[in-house]
Amino acid sequence: MKNNVIFVMLSFCVLNGSDDKIKINKYSMSSKRYITNADGSISMNINVWGHVITPGLHLIHEGTDLISLLSLVGGPKDGANLKEIRLYRETPDADGISSYTIDLEKFIKSGDRSNLIKINPNDTLIIPQKTSSFLLTQAGSINTLFSLIMIYLQIVYLTNK
Repeated sequence: MKNNVIFVMLSFCVLNGSDDKIKINKYSMSSKRYITNADGSISMNINVWGHVITPGLHLIHEGTDLISLLSLVGGPKDGANLKEIRLYRETPDADGISSYTIDLEKFIKSGDRSNLIKINPNDTLIIPQKTSSFLLTQAGSINTLFSLIMIYLQIVYLTNK
């Protein structure tokens, strides 16, 4: 009897010609927002990309703040741009905002946590590298490129002599 009632209700919902349509997002979302373990602790997955010691997918406790998250991933590498950290939400928050730019300079100078943003499940945090740091780390590659150009120019010069 119970199965018949469920079948009738589902049939009515499917066959109902109302204009109430379910809006389907154009991107896939994770089916898991929160994960609980045997002792009842609530955890969530967070993506951390960019200029940190251990980027990737991290399982953190619900309520973890941005500073603790950065500590969990080993902290930012030297040359990380802490003025332009980007946080992207899987789903927009209550204000309809789905991305933030975070400047950690105020926290670093004073320890003031008032500007820190709450971390939600499946958020993606991107810590960029400063341009000057990128250029310094690529100095060896640039040197190699110039050396190859000089060798080529010397060969051309010697063959045309």
